Order: sequence, then C-alpha cells, then structure tokens
Amino acid sequence: MIPNECKRLAEVDFPIAEVSRHAAREKSIRHGLPTSLHLWWARRPLASSRAVLLGLLWPDPCDPLCPAEFKREARRRLREVPECNPGRTDEDLRKALLGFIGDFANWNLARNRTYLDVGRALVEAAHAPGGRAESYEAPLVVDPFAGGGSIPLEALRLGCEAFASDLNPVACLILNPHYS
Repeated sequence: MIPNECKRLAEVDFPIAEVSRHAAREKSIRHGLPTSLHLWWARRPLASSRAVLLGLLWPDPCDPLCPAEFKREARRRLREVPECNPGRTDEDLRKALLGFIGDFANWNLARNRTYLDVGRALVEAAHAPGGRAESYEAPLVVDPFAGGGSIPLEALRLGCEAFASDLNPVACLILNPHYS
C-alpha cells in the first residue's frame, strides 16, 4: 500500500500533450463511446479522466517511499504491453508508466483488454497492503461534482469503488444506476 508521504506519479510528471491530443480527438467521435449515449454540456473527456486517475492512483517509482512490491509488479505487468520497456532503473520505470498513461488515454487502446488488465493490476498493486492481493480493498474515488459521470465511469473501469454526486438534480438522475 502506498504510504501517504509517497508522491503520486501525477505530482512529478504527466504526459499532458499526449493526453490532450487524445481528449481533443475524443470530442469529435460521435459513435462507439459511452459518452455518446447522452450528451452532457460540461462532459469531461474520458481520456483525461482515465489518465489523471492513473496518475493519482499510482506512486512515483523514483520516490524513496514507493513500495518495492509496486515496482516489481509494474515491471512485470508493463512487459505485457507492446513497445513498453520498464527498464532497470526507477527513472526508466517512471518513463514507462507515463508512456502507458499516455497510450491508455487513446480510446482505441482503452478498450484493449491487455491495457485495461495492466491498468487494473497496477492500481491493485499500488493499494494492496504489503503487496498481498488477498487483503486488497479497492480505492474509493469520490467526485462530488460528477456531472455526466466521466470520472466515476473511468474509476469503475480501473477497478476502483466510485461515489458520485452533483448539485444539479438532472446530473444526479443521470448518475443514478436505477434510472440509467
């Protein structure tokens, strides 16, 4: 489990240009995305929601407090991803994790089973106490201003628990699974 003092990956670096490119492209897609079911005027792109969640849920491997279990699992799992080299150093691992986040922001890869499995496995590796999967509790992602639900949707896809609400009653209705 990540110690509270350990920096998250998004605190030290983030592939902004690549994620922004994928988020802008996603805005023009009108079929095949869950967001095309209901158009929400202030929709957060799924690409940026997914990327930011990973950046905040994963520790920075260069931080001295980063769990060794996470680094081992990250190196092992990233080898499953095509053209991803986790290398030998913590800096190489950071670069590989950031590359994965940038690639995973692409909707075509976000639907790829390998990328989704690796993303989920690394969230679990980061949050399992002592690296023990049997005592793993999924992290809770809370979005009090969820709007159309992009952040909670991506949190659920990454294996997290999600709690979402909004001040707008229409958004609350959309977020309610009993009415969707």
